[in-house]
Formats: sequence, structure tokens, C-alpha cells
Amino acid sequence: MNALSSVGISASLLALVSASVGCVVVEREPPPDPYGDIAFSWSFDGIADCDVAGVDEIDIAIFQGGQLVTQIEEEPCVGGGLILTDFLNGRYELEIDAYNRRSELLYSGGFTIRVEGGRENDAGVITLEPLFERPASTGDLAFFWAFNYPADEPIISCGLAGVTSVDVRLDGPGGTEITETFACDEDGAIFGDLEEGRWTLSLDAFGRYRNQDVHLYDRTVNVDVIADREVDLGDVVLDRDDGSFSDIEVEWGFNGTSCEDEGIVLLELSIRRNGLAEPEDITTVDCADLSDLRRTFVPGSYTIELVGAGADADWGSSAVIDLAPNTLAVVPLQLAPDA
Repeated sequence: MNALSSVGISASLLALVSASVGCVVVEREPPPDPYGDIAFSWSFDGIADCDVAGVDEIDIAIFQGGQLVTQIEEEPCVGGGLILTDFLNGRYELEIDAYNRRSELLYSGGFTIRVEGGRENDAGVITLEPLFERPASTGDLAFFWAFNYPADEPIISCGLAGVTSVDVRLDGPGGTEITETFACDEDGAIFGDLEEGRWTLSLDAFGRYRNQDVHLYDRTVNVDVIADREVDLGDVVLDRDDGSFSDIEVEWGFNGTSCEDEGIVLLELSIRRNGLAEPEDITTVDCADLSDLRRTFVPGSYTIELVGAGADADWGSSAVIDLAPNTLAVVPLQLAPDA
């Protein structure tokens, strides 16, 4: 047998053995994820809220073995902490600085953490300490009030808006709380010597119905008080508390006759709150409709008048109603010719 024949036989035997044995597949577990995350919450000398602590931005420097790994600058201070992602297994040191809106360093602190891959490594609450005793810096806050009534178009008239008093509440840095009540006709307020920082201004406006206070409008805004300055908000527009307002539906008819019989096409409907010199709602209605719904009125006493010109005489009717909060008042009017 020659060499070529031997090679051919060997190849055939190898193919036969391979076919009989088959393929062997070995499955291996994927390597563990070497990257993990670092999570932490912050506390500024015991205060978790950024606005209350006066903190606007956070800088974070991350070291490993004394070498700077990464640096995060001007991170907005919102929420209660951070999650930093994609760090290799190992021990890390973090240094954290907190700044106010003028980039002044207020608080500093840090922590050490061991990162395990494939998971979120939580360091818990990290307390940042104040760097120095800050001198008290104060400013002033001024504002006026206005009201969305009767539609979403602001008015400044307390009488038309039905407001008698306005409660003011200011919540400021460090849990400071100031409350005061003003007569609405004072038009606005000025608060002096407020600590610099973020304040929350809450306004609640009240009217009177049967010698009881009725909540009519409110508004909450945030404002930054600046040292040695007066911040003037101008008109702060309060939104309606719709549950306190009411609607009026006027129905009309005739005694033994009709709009068509009397030649009446249009009627003028006026609604005047007692105590106001002018009607706050005047509209023209089709006499044949026999009713009209008018929306959004301050609780109180109203005079309703309906007049129209007929072929031979002027016709009209009126009524005084007591409009309670959060109601629909149906007012039936019987039109009669003027004497």
C-alpha cells in the first residue's frame, strides 16, 4: 500500500469516528459584571431639602488610591441624592462640596465606599457640614394681589372679586414661618428683613357669606430673596377656588301670552351684586329661548333684571336672590308690561 492510500484510509476512519461521536458543546457562565453603581443621599447639616439649605449645585470628586478617577461639577441640587454609574470593582473615596446660587461654598463632606460589580452600592445618608458660620443676610419682598374673576382675566378690584381679607404665609430657609392677615383693600404687602434664600409665598383670599368666611382664591409661588435688595413680584394673580363659586340660571315666561304675540325678539339680562354700583354681568338673550345660564358668581345677594321692548309696550321683571356657595340658583321671572 502506498503512502497516498494510507492517508486516504486514515481520513476515512477519522470521518467515521467523528460522525459516530458527534459534537460536544461546553456552556460556560458569563463573566461577572465588573461595573457597579454608587448611590447616596445627602443632608446639609441635618437639612435634606436643597432649597431650604440654600444649596444650588453640587461638585463631586471621586478618588481611588489617592488618584482622581472622575469629577462631576455644577450638578443641580434636586431631589435627595444621586446615583453614579459604571465604576469598576474596588474602593473609592468621594469628596462633596455644596454651593449656593452665587457659587459660594456652603457645605462639604465625603465618604469611602467599596464598589461590587453588578449592583447598586448604597452609602446611605451623607451629612455635609457647614464650612463657616454665615453672617445673616437679609432682603425685602414686595407684592400686590389680583384675582381671576369672573373669567381668567385678572382684576385688582377687591369689591368685584368679593374679597375682604388675604392670608399671607411665608416659608423660608431653615424652617422659618411667617403668617399675617391683611385687609384686601391694602392692595398688597411688604415684608422686610427676610433671610436670603428660597422662600415659598402662599396667598389665600376670603370673602364673607352670612357672616362666615368663604375661601375664594389662592396661589403659591416660590421666590428667591436677595441680600440688601427688595424683590418686587408685582401683581400675584390668585386663581379661583371653583368650589366656592356659583351659577345663575334665569327662566322667563308670560302670563297668557308669548314673545311672538308681544313682538319681543331680544331681552336684556343684567345681574348686579348688592353693594356694587354697576351690574357685573349684562347680556342680550333671545326671548324665544325662555332661559339662560350665567356662570361663575361670588356668593352673596343679587338683583336680577330682565327687560325687553315689545310692539306695544316695554316688558320686564326683576328678583332679588341669595346665592349660596357652590350652587346653581334657578330664578323664574314672570315678564309683565311696564305700567
